[in-house]
Amino acid sequence: MHPHSYQRIQAVAMLAVCIMVSQSFAQSSATREWSDSTGTFKIVASLIEVKDGAAFLKTAEGKTLKIPLTRLCDADQAFLKVGSNPFEEVLADANRTMPSVTSSANNSASVGNNSAIAIASSGWNSDAAIDWDAVEELDLSDDGQWQLTLPTPSEFGATAKRATLTKKENFHEDLRRLEVNPLAQRAVVGFTVSFSVPKPLSRLSLVDLATGKSIHTAPVEADMCPLCLLNDGSTALMYGTSDERKGFETPDQVQLWKVNGKQVVRSPMWIPFPNEAEHFGKKSNAKLVDAIPLANNKLLLLGGNGHLACIDAVTRKPYWHTRLSGNFAMEASVDRSLLAIVNGHTILVVDPQLGQVKCSQSMTDKPHMAWPKVCWSASGNKLLISFTNSLRVLDLTTGEWGQQCTFTGAPLAANSLSCPHDDYALMDNRLLVHIPSQIKVCEYRDAKRITTLGGMAFIGLQSGETGLVVPAKIPHPAAEKILAQAKSDPSVFLIHPGVQVSIDASAAGQYAQQVAASLQTAAEAAGYKVVNGAPVSIVASISGPKQEAISYIASGAYIANVFQSTIRLTWQGKDVWTTGGNNIPGFLQTNRNETIQQKLDELGKTPNLTLFEGAQFPKLLQRPSGDAQNPNQSEALLVSKFTLQGLVDSQ
Repeated sequence: MHPHSYQRIQAVAMLAVCIMVSQSFAQSSATREWSDSTGTFKIVASLIEVKDGAAFLKTAEGKTLKIPLTRLCDADQAFLKVGSNPFEEVLADANRTMPSVTSSANNSASVGNNSAIAIASSGWNSDAAIDWDAVEELDLSDDGQWQLTLPTPSEFGATAKRATLTKKENFHEDLRRLEVNPLAQRAVVGFTVSFSVPKPLSRLSLVDLATGKSIHTAPVEADMCPLCLLNDGSTALMYGTSDERKGFETPDQVQLWKVNGKQVVRSPMWIPFPNEAEHFGKKSNAKLVDAIPLANNKLLLLGGNGHLACIDAVTRKPYWHTRLSGNFAMEASVDRSLLAIVNGHTILVVDPQLGQVKCSQSMTDKPHMAWPKVCWSASGNKLLISFTNSLRVLDLTTGEWGQQCTFTGAPLAANSLSCPHDDYALMDNRLLVHIPSQIKVCEYRDAKRITTLGGMAFIGLQSGETGLVVPAKIPHPAAEKILAQAKSDPSVFLIHPGVQVSIDASAAGQYAQQVAASLQTAAEAAGYKVVNGAPVSIVASISGPKQEAISYIASGAYIANVFQSTIRLTWQGKDVWTTGGNNIPGFLQTNRNETIQQKLDELGKTPNLTLFEGAQFPKLLQRPSGDAQNPNQSEALLVSKFTLQGLVDSQ
């Protein structure tokens, strides 16, 4: 533990908090029988907190109950020293009254003392070393069937209002994170300054998205950023952003920050995944890379080593965990009922409350999976998966892969991927791509952070002394207009109706002639003209057979002869579009009296030639930029700059 892990807020304020915390510990640690004033209703539970004239209790089954203090029996009221069935079940934290956000001159809010110390009187008041090997492990297998009930499409953010952020505390202070909690209808913004100050300072802004009102804390001596905002709307899960040499909070450490007016009450520091990483042959703690709050006070934590765990946000009680492969990513649906996970070449959809895999799909061509990202479409009916310079779309209604896009140049979305509209992907907080045509429509510049949920984008801006959190629809009208104009301008596109293409099926071996004929039919159906020697070439290849172990969860593992088939569109020696597959389906259907192994043996005799027969080539494909030497030259049709006054467009 670093010497600066426990920071001082103010000596007097902390002394008062500690006194109240110690009293709360004495009351809440023991389980006792509680009774209403009539003696009719009794419950065995422990006290969580007293707030707004009510006592919040937790039963042994984990239920959270609320009862007005005036409805408690005399003995219970004496115990608390506060001078039909009243026990009302509520979701822990989620349904409690959140601290009010005011628009007073100092942009602060008053939070009751009991609320302010709630985090300290929870399970974060002591060290917690979890034996993960004793925790239930998430079974990453499924029954091979795609049966998924999707959440109702969300209109989250449709009525959100813009919020003004307080002026900078220091010229060098930087807006570093913007995290939105759709369950709390709030956002948290994290600021840090580490230059020109003796010690780093961090602070938070809480934004009520429904009203646009915000509260802002005073700077805290710390080098930390919010990973997420918990469901109470006023507690942020923070992680360290320093390194060991500087002696401040490091990315393996997390802490709860409860906003109490302009002050912050901090829980003790916690290292969720100690000694789970290896650095230059030495064991080290795994860094935290993501966190997602769920309903019922559950919290997902993802370590940089692929360790994914579901815990209770208040008590740190573990529910389930799993260890993902070397290339991984996760993202929850807007209502937090489903979790999408990238685990190597497998995409899983998980019920995070139950810790159960609902269904999964694989990338049979096993591409190189650097910088993987996953996000839900605006409607919630699709998943977008990006890696290296590729983007793929998985239809969640059928479990089938849709469009597969390959782009030239640098990694596509090394830092972030989001979907502000079902037809668009936003890469790295800046580049908007129209998925059907693969057109790079707009490059959005000068936003500190852009977070999208349910078709609404939340833009974090900082300019000069002040900043904003602005809800907006992406693409904006100018981007839609220029896309419509581009579709009628052939010079914008490398691929367009009437484009000349050549066909090269030499790498298809003994099937070359059959594959070439199939590709010519598919190319002509897409409006292409097949001409020998054309600069754009359709290249086909078949590799294999290669014996691989194939697993069908309900029935075990088998050996199959796998042929890999690939189709590429190439131009000037570069791939501009690709698709592929193999001869072994993800979902296997056998005939009567036919075993799975017999079916696999039959499929293993030939490659998947239907891939070439049914190839769906793009109708439009943007011409790649040739000016890779100029980093300021955008490949997008439009450049739009965010300002505090609005968007400024320039072509």
